[in-house]
Amino acid sequence: MIRRVSYADWLLSEEAQPLILEYADECSIPGIGRVNPQPQIYAALEAAGTLQSFAAYHGGLVGFANVLTPILPHYGVRVATVETLFVSKDARRSGIGRELLLALEKYALEVGCKGILYSSPAGGQLERVLSAKKYQQTNSVFYRPLS
Repeated sequence: MIRRVSYADWLLSEEAQPLILEYADECSIPGIGRVNPQPQIYAALEAAGTLQSFAAYHGGLVGFANVLTPILPHYGVRVATVETLFVSKDARRSGIGRELLLALEKYALEVGCKGILYSSPAGGQLERVLSAKKYQQTNSVFYRPLS
């Protein structure tokens, strides 16, 4: 089951902590540092109407996602950008990840997005899933530390 949630509230719950730690272990970008969620920033984005969060349950909390829905200034259209998408290792292959993808895409349609952009760790599970589902790869993301 997928539920829309307030990330700023959900982030602080005890239920979320083990999943956030698993996400940080798997998805942190070493050059930037360890994942360190900022509830006040998520709250501001939610208040501005540009962020929606989702929690995935399959016998307990097993995943979460955050989607940003701004109007892209370069194109002048609303395009969803998935800021975070994660399903615990134990819940993968249960179908809950697919449900989460569908919930994000349904929401993006509801708020008038023309499309949805996903970013994933290179060589990671999400990259494999999206490639297998025939999502169109449009860009590659590169990181360069500046210090």
